[in-house]
Formats: sequence, structure tokens, C-alpha cells
Amino acid sequence: MEPLHKVAADGLAHWKPDHRVPLLEESVGELLRRHAQRIGNRAAVLHILDPATDELATITYRELLELAENCARWLAVRSQPGDRIAVWSRNAFEAVILQYGCALAGSILVHFNTAWTDPEVEHALALTRPTMIFAGKDHAGRDLESRLPSLASCPLLPLSDISRIAREKSDQPLPKVTQDSPCLIQFTSGTTGKAKGALLSHHAALLGGWLRPHCEGATENDVWLNAVPFHHIGGSVAVVLGALGVGGSFVVLERYDRDQLIRLMPKVGATRMGGVPTMWHDILASPNLSDKVKLNSVSLGGASVPPELVKGIYNRLGARCGIGYGQSEFPIITAVMPDDPPEVVSETVGRPVPHVEMKTIDAAGATLRYGEPGEICLRGPMCMDGYWDNPKATAETIDSDGFLHTGDLGVLDANGYCTIKGRLREMIIRGGENIYPAEIENALLTHPAVALAAVVGFDHPRLGQDVAAVVTLRPGAKPSIPELESHVGKFVASFKVPKTWRFVETMPLTASGKIRKVELEAMFKQP
Repeated sequence: MEPLHKVAADGLAHWKPDHRVPLLEESVGELLRRHAQRIGNRAAVLHILDPATDELATITYRELLELAENCARWLAVRSQPGDRIAVWSRNAFEAVILQYGCALAGSILVHFNTAWTDPEVEHALALTRPTMIFAGKDHAGRDLESRLPSLASCPLLPLSDISRIAREKSDQPLPKVTQDSPCLIQFTSGTTGKAKGALLSHHAALLGGWLRPHCEGATENDVWLNAVPFHHIGGSVAVVLGALGVGGSFVVLERYDRDQLIRLMPKVGATRMGGVPTMWHDILASPNLSDKVKLNSVSLGGASVPPELVKGIYNRLGARCGIGYGQSEFPIITAVMPDDPPEVVSETVGRPVPHVEMKTIDAAGATLRYGEPGEICLRGPMCMDGYWDNPKATAETIDSDGFLHTGDLGVLDANGYCTIKGRLREMIIRGGENIYPAEIENALLTHPAVALAAVVGFDHPRLGQDVAAVVTLRPGAKPSIPELESHVGKFVASFKVPKTWRFVETMPLTASGKIRKVELEAMFKQP
């Protein structure tokens, strides 16, 4: 759909929202009930019963509603609307039931990252103060529940209990939940390195999942096959609520497994897939990928997309690639449409989706002109309500006019296409995982041998970016790299631990004493 937009006579990079697409004006639970009544016998969720054989179970919309309502009534007896219910597990069908159960009970679902260390979990617990926690396994199959007794004081339950809970009948009344009710807390991070919880209403979360597939022409006949973790906005919103939005179905995958994905493509009749570019480099390189498998579209995000990958996906699978740009604070911002040419897919993140207002500003807050790089600012119904229990950070991110300041540097052209140029917050995206240097630097500086530390990202052919650390040691100190890696690993998830190191006698500093990271980044550029 071409946006209704006229370039301002002054040439300022301020894209006005397209309001032609009617918005969903209901809560997550209300939409689920509507689908259960209208298309109740259609498949809503498919989940794997036996990983050894890929045996699948199909849950219809009518069955999903019944399971979710039973779960909601169980929660309503043990919690109040607005209470936080945490889940710490890799993807599981029980997590889907819990997400919809929370939506119907008026609870706020909080996903914990399965790669978090104990200090990271302790921070999330202290911030959100959940009423209860459901725990499962991490991406490697290790039990997470056993770690919780020393970390949490609230009730702890196995996530597998949801299967039993969702089949228990009850006449417990459910509260009224509206589209403005709080729905999800999605964790993000800032330059301080401390995780923040972006609070999304039902309206923001549902629109964040629905708008992109709606614009791409997705229908009730589509089947999503996507292994993105539910603790990411791309899982809990783009996949779970994206399929719900159009009345399609999706397959619950515990984790990314290339060979399993390839086996399941024809078995489930997948039409729509997604993930980060790293996954798709691996999938296309597999000798087991059949040229007979065809897809409608592949949605990519989380890292830059090279043109050869776009062409490879089209040539092998017949699928057009779409790029989505979003963040926990604003789940869908822009999208590349399937009919956009390959150079748009590989060079931009597309145009603002309907109802998104975008502008780029300079350091003083003035709106720039089209073609000038500046901070991307947004306004629209997908914006978070704020950071949970952090009014200071909320005020620093959402200004008095309601614009969310993304911290991303970008260029907006007169046709509405946005190109990301960098990140004010210095975020590194490694294989689709967001990594914030300050968090790693703070961990390094707790080592007695480290005097100064700086963490930067550098280009990586497969991962998009990787993490490098530059360290100045204290006099006489000679720690080994494995020792430093092990030390950092006590504070942050394993994918954040630098694998590339440089040791320097002095750091390049600005006049104010700040480390000049631009000079450090040059150390890791290919000649």
C-alpha cells in the first residue's frame, strides 16, 4: 500500500502517519475469543510432541481459547490484575498457553532471557517483583528451575504444570481486560548496562504483531515456522501475536535447529519464516534443503542483510524477503514490503508501517532534512507505556510531545525509506542478540587486573557483528584471556563475552577523559 504522504515543502525529515488502515481495537483475549467463534476449527498452534520423530499436535482456536481461559481462571484465584507473572524457559507450548492465560486474567507476562546469569536474573526479579515464576529449560536443555530457590522468594512452578492447569475446569470469574490494560514487560538494555522493562499495553503488543503481516498480505492460510525465542519481542509479539492477528497458525519450536527447521518446512506446510541473517546463511548452506520447498516470504531482522542473501532465499525458496525494524519499546516501526526491490531490502529497513510517525533530529532536538543522519524519533499506538518502575528512564526516552527517542542513528529519505547508520547507545547486534558494551565493561572493571576497559563491535561475515574488548592492565598484572573471559562470564550471558581482545598501554581519550571508541574500532577493521 502506498502511503498517503506528501513531502513537506520545507524538506524536513518528518514522516506523517498513514491512518488508512483500520486498527484492531480490542485486547488480546477479545481477539482470541473472536477467532474461536469465527474460525474455531482452524489450526492456531502446532507443537512438537516427540523431537525424535517430529510428531506434531495441532491445537485449534477453539481449543486454545479453552486452555487459555482455564489457565486464566487458575491465575485469577492466585493473583490480581496487574500482577507480574514471570516465565523463564526456552520456547514451549505451555508458554503460549501462559501468555494467553495472562492476557485473559489481566496479568502482565514477563519473559526472562534463558541465557541470563544469576546477577541478571536477580536484577529482573527485583525490578518486576513477580507473583510467581514458571521455569523450564534453557536453550541447551539445562534445568532452570533448580537455580531459582536461591534467587527468588515468590512461588516457583515448573512450566510443564501449565498442561495440567489448563485442563482444570473452574467457574472463577475473569476480570474485564481492555486494549489499554498492561500486557507484557519486554526487557531491553541501555547504556548503563542495567536491563529495563518496556511495558506494552494489549493495544501496543497486538498491533506490534499484527501490522507487519497485515501489510504483507498474510491470511488465515499462512503457517509461521520461526524459532525466534519468546523472550524476544520477535517471539512473544511478532510470532505469537502476529499469527493471532490474521488468524493464521504457528509452530512452537524450542530453539533454533537448522536441520529440524528444514525437515518441518514441508511437513507443516510452512508459508512464512523468519529469523536473523545468521540463521539463513546456515539454512541455505545445508545440503538437505530441498529445492522443492517454496515459501511466500522470509522476514529478516536483527542485523544487516547482504544482497546475496536476499537473492539466495528467492532463488532457492521462491520467497521474497522482508525486513522489519522494531525494538522492545516500539515493536514494529518500519517494514520492507515483499514487492520492494532487493536493493531496498539490503540497504534500508523499509518505510514506516501505518500509524507510525517518524522524524530524525539533531543533538539539539531540531528536525533534520531528508537525507541527513540523525536520531530516529517515533510516535504511534505501538509505543510502550514506559519503563517498568523507572520514571526517570521513561522521561529520558519519551519526550513531552509523546515521541520516543530510539537512540538509533538513521537517515529518512523523501520516499519514506529509512536507513540505519549507527546506534547512539553503542549497541552491538551479534547474530540477532542485542549486546550493550557498558554492561561488559562494568564486568571487566571488577577484575583486579583491569585498569580501563572498552568494548566495541566489529563486522563479522556470519554473525553481522562480534564483540571485542580493549583493555589497559594495572602495573605488573598479567591475566590470561581465558581468565578474563571466565570473569566476565560470571556477570553476563555467554553470547556477550568478548572472544577478541587487544591490550594497550594507554587508551585514546577525549579532553573530558572519555575513551575515544572510534579509534578503538579502527583496530578491528579489515584492511
